Amino acid sequence: MTPRSFIIPVLDMSPHSRFNIKTLLEDLSGIEGEVICIFNSPQVFEDLRDDPRIDKYCFNKLNAGVSRSWNMGINLAEGRTVFIMNSDLHVQPAAVMALERYLHQLPDAVLVGPQGSYLDLENLRVIEYFQKGTFDKPIRTHDVSGFFFAIHLDRFLARKLCFDVRYSPCFMEEWDMAVQVMKSGLSSYTVPVVAWEHEWGISGQRENTPIRYFGRTVMRNDVLAANRQKFRDKWFT
Repeated sequence: MTPRSFIIPVLDMSPHSRFNIKTLLEDLSGIEGEVICIFNSPQVFEDLRDDPRIDKYCFNKLNAGVSRSWNMGINLAEGRTVFIMNSDLHVQPAAVMALERYLHQLPDAVLVGPQGSYLDLENLRVIEYFQKGTFDKPIRTHDVSGFFFAIHLDRFLARKLCFDVRYSPCFMEEWDMAVQVMKSGLSSYTVPVVAWEHEWGISGQRENTPIRYFGRTVMRNDVLAANRQKFRDKWFT
């Protein structure tokens, strides 16, 4: 069994950021583990399909969204530790090793990430968000941010955890997993790992940006509102 799997959904070349899938593959060139890319557009797939650092890939002709992409990658993964990474992430080996160490040392950990939140889940409110450099010990949190986190694959599968595709293309999948993890008896932790950089894309925007999803255009704010209601209906009605 390979020690770790890196799952990277890829839609485009991250025009909002200094970093993109090519720079991330360079980051991973010196780190052991299989790289699994979930390509959600033909253009990037054709450009990168033969990259030697990519061990496995799934090609989706249309954008399948966050939850589906993560699930596809997990279904292909053979690593003891599975890392979910945005394609616009810049990561150093120290961050990978530290996340992995925390994941396998913390009691009942199934997800760990370098940023995460205390949440008022019923009222859909963030109580406190733990950002890079603002804390110095692991914190048991409700969620971990989706741009970079690690999964204890055996525990994840044994508890039948799965990202709910009804939240596709994006938003609320992290909060939904927070509830699943708590109900499973396991824990998520936000841990003091700092050897990474990330610039927010669609999640950090406030404009009502169009999103291409399964061949149709949906609007960011409509998706967020609908998925917030799906979350309420699933867990609090």
